[in-house]
Amino acid sequence: NNDLLSSSYVYRRGAPDTFDPTSLLNDLKLIRGVDDVTVNNNNNVNNIVYVPGFNHAIGDPERNQHTFIRDTHSIVLCEGLYLLHEDQDNNWNRKLFKEQFDFSIYINANLDDCINKLKIRNKCIPGYTEEEIDIRCDIVDRENALSVIKCKDSAEYVVDSVVSRLDD
Repeated sequence: NNDLLSSSYVYRRGAPDTFDPTSLLNDLKLIRGVDDVTVNNNNNVNNIVYVPGFNHAIGDPERNQHTFIRDTHSIVLCEGLYLLHEDQDNNWNRKLFKEQFDFSIYINANLDDCINKLKIRNKCIPGYTEEEIDIRCDIVDRENALSVIKCKDSAEYVVDSVVSRLDD
Protein backbone atom coordinates (compact mmCIF):
# COMPACT_ATOMS: atom_id res chain seq x y z
CA ASN A 1 0.00 0.00 0.00
CA ASN A 2 1.64 3.24 -1.17
CA ASP A 3 -0.25 5.37 1.36
CA LEU A 4 0.97 3.23 4.23
CA LEU A 5 4.52 3.25 2.87
CA SER A 6 4.35 6.99 2.32
CA SER A 7 3.01 7.72 5.82
CA SER A 8 5.61 5.37 7.30
CA TYR A 9 8.40 7.29 5.56
CA VAL A 10 6.97 10.60 6.75
CA TYR A 11 6.79 9.35 10.34
CA ARG A 12 10.32 7.92 10.09
CA ARG A 13 11.70 11.01 8.32
CA GLY A 14 15.35 11.31 9.20
CA ALA A 15 16.03 7.57 9.08
CA PRO A 16 18.83 6.59 6.68
CA ASP A 17 16.48 4.89 4.22
CA THR A 18 14.38 8.07 3.85
CA PHE A 19 17.33 9.94 2.30
CA ASP A 20 18.60 9.90 -1.26
CA PRO A 21 22.28 9.00 -0.81
CA THR A 22 22.89 8.76 -4.57
CA SER A 23 21.90 12.41 -5.08
CA LEU A 24 23.90 13.48 -2.04
CA LEU A 25 26.98 11.69 -3.33
CA ASN A 26 26.55 13.30 -6.75
CA ASP A 27 26.24 16.75 -5.14
CA LEU A 28 29.40 16.13 -3.12
CA LYS A 29 31.22 15.05 -6.27
CA LEU A 30 30.02 18.19 -8.05
CA ILE A 31 31.41 20.31 -5.24
CA ARG A 32 34.65 18.36 -5.08
CA GLY A 33 35.11 18.59 -8.85
CA VAL A 34 35.11 14.89 -9.69
CA ASP A 35 35.18 14.65 -13.50
CA ASP A 36 32.62 11.92 -14.03
CA VAL A 37 29.91 14.14 -12.54
CA THR A 38 31.02 17.75 -12.88
CA VAL A 39 31.78 18.07 -16.57
CA ASN A 40 28.80 19.51 -18.42
CA ASN A 41 28.13 19.47 -22.17
CA ASN A 42 30.69 22.23 -22.76
CA ASN A 43 33.40 20.28 -20.92
CA ASN A 44 33.51 23.00 -18.24
CA VAL A 45 33.48 22.29 -14.53
CA ASN A 46 30.28 23.47 -12.85
CA ASN A 47 31.22 26.69 -11.05
CA ILE A 48 27.96 26.90 -9.11
CA VAL A 49 26.38 23.93 -7.36
CA TYR A 50 22.98 24.16 -5.69
CA VAL A 51 22.21 21.65 -2.96
CA PRO A 52 19.08 21.00 -0.91
CA GLY A 53 18.69 21.70 2.78
CA PHE A 54 16.15 20.62 5.36
CA ASN A 55 13.56 23.15 6.50
CA HIS A 56 12.55 22.09 10.01
CA ALA A 57 9.64 24.56 10.11
CA ILE A 58 7.83 22.70 7.32
CA GLY A 59 9.37 19.29 7.99
CA ASP A 60 10.65 18.78 4.45
CA PRO A 61 13.78 19.30 2.38
CA GLU A 62 13.94 22.28 0.04
CA ARG A 63 15.76 22.28 -3.27
CA ASN A 64 18.58 24.72 -3.91
CA GLN A 65 18.69 25.94 -0.31
CA HIS A 66 22.51 26.15 -0.27
CA THR A 67 24.89 27.39 -2.94
CA PHE A 68 28.51 26.43 -3.56
CA ILE A 69 30.42 28.89 -5.79
CA ARG A 70 33.74 27.44 -6.86
CA ASP A 71 35.44 30.82 -7.40
CA THR A 72 34.34 32.06 -3.97
CA HIS A 73 34.37 29.13 -1.57
CA SER A 74 37.70 27.55 -0.72
CA ILE A 75 36.54 25.53 2.29
CA VAL A 76 33.43 23.38 2.49
CA LEU A 77 32.08 21.99 5.75
CA CYS A 78 29.57 19.23 5.29
CA GLU A 79 27.49 18.25 8.30
CA GLY A 80 25.34 15.17 8.30
CA LEU A 81 24.40 12.27 10.50
CA TYR A 82 24.89 9.61 7.84
CA LEU A 83 28.04 10.72 6.03
CA LEU A 84 29.91 7.77 7.61
CA HIS A 85 26.93 5.40 7.41
CA GLU A 86 27.19 1.99 5.78
CA ASP A 87 24.09 0.32 4.35
CA GLN A 88 24.52 -1.25 0.92
CA ASP A 89 20.79 -2.04 0.65
CA ASN A 90 20.02 1.69 0.67
CA ASN A 91 23.08 2.92 -1.29
CA TRP A 92 24.97 4.28 1.73
CA ASN A 93 28.57 3.44 0.88
CA ARG A 94 30.91 4.78 3.56
CA LYS A 95 33.99 4.44 1.35
CA LEU A 96 32.49 6.48 -1.51
CA PHE A 97 31.35 9.21 0.87
CA LYS A 98 34.67 9.37 2.72
CA GLU A 99 36.47 9.83 -0.62
CA GLN A 100 34.73 13.20 -0.94
CA PHE A 101 36.27 14.61 2.24
CA ASP A 102 39.79 15.51 3.28
CA PHE A 103 38.95 14.31 6.79
CA SER A 104 35.96 13.56 8.98
CA ILE A 105 35.08 14.46 12.54
CA TYR A 106 32.58 12.64 14.73
CA ILE A 107 31.18 14.81 17.51
CA ASN A 108 30.47 12.64 20.52
CA ALA A 109 27.45 13.91 22.47
CA ASN A 110 25.23 12.51 25.19
CA LEU A 111 22.39 10.66 23.44
CA ASP A 112 19.73 11.53 26.01
CA ASP A 113 20.66 15.23 25.88
CA CYS A 114 20.41 15.16 22.09
CA ILE A 115 16.99 13.48 22.15
CA ASN A 116 15.69 16.00 24.70
CA LYS A 117 16.88 18.93 22.54
CA LEU A 118 15.33 17.28 19.49
CA LYS A 119 11.98 17.04 21.29
CA ILE A 120 12.05 20.81 21.75
CA ARG A 121 13.16 21.57 18.17
CA ASN A 122 10.63 19.21 16.58
CA LYS A 123 7.63 20.83 18.29
CA CYS A 124 7.37 23.01 15.16
CA ILE A 125 6.73 20.03 12.83
CA PRO A 126 3.15 20.37 11.59
CA GLY A 127 0.56 17.67 12.17
CA TYR A 128 1.81 16.24 15.48
CA THR A 129 0.91 16.86 19.12
CA GLU A 130 3.70 17.51 21.62
CA GLU A 131 3.17 14.01 23.04
CA GLU A 132 3.43 12.45 19.56
CA ILE A 133 6.68 14.36 18.94
CA ASP A 134 8.10 13.11 22.24
CA ILE A 135 7.18 9.50 21.42
CA ARG A 136 8.55 9.79 17.89
CA CYS A 137 11.85 11.18 19.19
CA ASP A 138 12.16 8.41 21.77
CA ILE A 139 11.48 5.68 19.22
CA VAL A 140 12.46 6.81 15.70
CA ASP A 141 15.16 9.38 16.36
CA ARG A 142 16.82 7.31 19.09
CA GLU A 143 17.08 4.37 16.66
CA ASN A 144 18.57 6.69 14.03
CA ALA A 145 21.08 8.02 16.56
CA LEU A 146 22.12 4.52 17.56
CA SER A 147 22.90 3.75 13.90
CA VAL A 148 25.05 6.91 13.77
CA ILE A 149 26.93 5.94 16.93
CA LYS A 150 27.96 2.69 15.21
CA CYS A 151 29.85 4.78 12.62
CA LYS A 152 31.94 6.69 15.17
CA ASP A 153 35.08 4.62 14.62
CA SER A 154 35.05 5.45 10.90
CA ALA A 155 35.90 9.11 11.54
CA GLU A 156 39.48 10.34 11.52
CA TYR A 157 38.78 12.43 14.62
CA VAL A 158 36.38 11.89 17.50
CA VAL A 159 35.79 14.92 19.72
CA ASP A 160 33.47 15.51 22.64
CA SER A 161 30.69 18.03 22.21
CA VAL A 162 31.42 21.32 23.95
CA VAL A 163 27.77 21.48 24.97
CA SER A 164 28.06 18.11 26.72
CA ARG A 165 31.16 19.30 28.59
CA LEU A 166 29.47 22.57 29.60
CA ASP A 167 26.44 20.72 30.93
CA ASP A 168 28.59 18.62 33.33
